[in-house]
Amino acid sequence: MSDKRRKQRQLFDCALEMSWHDAQGASHILAVRAIDLSNTGLRVESAEPVSLGTEVYIRAERYGLTGSTCVRHCATRGAKHVIGLEFNPDPQAASEDTEAFVDYYELLQISPNAEPDTIHRVFRIMAARYHPDNKETGNNDKFLLLTKAYSVLSDPTKRASYDARHRDRSVQPLPVFGLKEFAEGLEGEVNRRLGILSLLYNRRRTNPEVPGISVLELETVMSFPREHLEFAIWFLREKEYIRTGDHSDYVISAPGVEYLESEVPSNGILGKLLQAPQVPVTSRTGDDAGSHALALVRAR
Repeated sequence: MSDKRRKQRQLFDCALEMSWHDAQGASHILAVRAIDLSNTGLRVESAEPVSLGTEVYIRAERYGLTGSTCVRHCATRGAKHVIGLEFNPDPQAASEDTEAFVDYYELLQISPNAEPDTIHRVFRIMAARYHPDNKETGNNDKFLLLTKAYSVLSDPTKRASYDARHRDRSVQPLPVFGLKEFAEGLEGEVNRRLGILSLLYNRRRTNPEVPGISVLELETVMSFPREHLEFAIWFLREKEYIRTGDHSDYVISAPGVEYLESEVPSNGILGKLLQAPQVPVTSRTGDDAGSHALALVRAR
């Protein structure tokens, strides 16, 4: 919240957006108008009532008001409803231990090094795409998650705390590579090639500043020793589908992108590969020198 929330209650006339989930789990988004503001909360005038105790996310970018609140009272005033919202102390910290970690950079499809202007621009484009008022591509749940991601990444303090968690997550093998299709024989060999290309494809698409992945990271993510990956890497290099980038990392080439995309319609395993969960950021030292991050995300 901005410094406005720390002042005594005062008249505060501005339009803002409320979003919440009802008792049945359905998501709602509503444009309302603020009436007044204090250090502990604000009152808004709404066309719809909201149940007491409901957790409501508010957003008014122009005034720096973004965050989580709780409905403390709701009274009818003519054709409108006056709703009292109490600010939650620190919604990000309160939810860290109870909610599954969400990669907001993955969600927005941006680099962890993205500048604030980039975050703002990408959010506005994606928010317009998934806003419930968009009859073609609207998605309430996706919009709510995008809004939460933006509230964290657009606030320097919250972003610093989030980035610390993002960096601390260790790389774990992706479950998809535990499937029998990757294990043995000709099928396993072919699918391991596709697995490497898929990881490099996602990496290049989402983080072009650092598009490479080391053999060590491929080992960890795919849960195969490098000896089992050497033949696949040799083949992909000979076909010029991959090449060596900075610090001996591997990066996908344009022919590699074309080949992978051409295989999607006819190869079912690619759907599992390209929709695999994101891989957390990790730092490398020694032979894998540099401050590169592995932040692979799903292709959409």
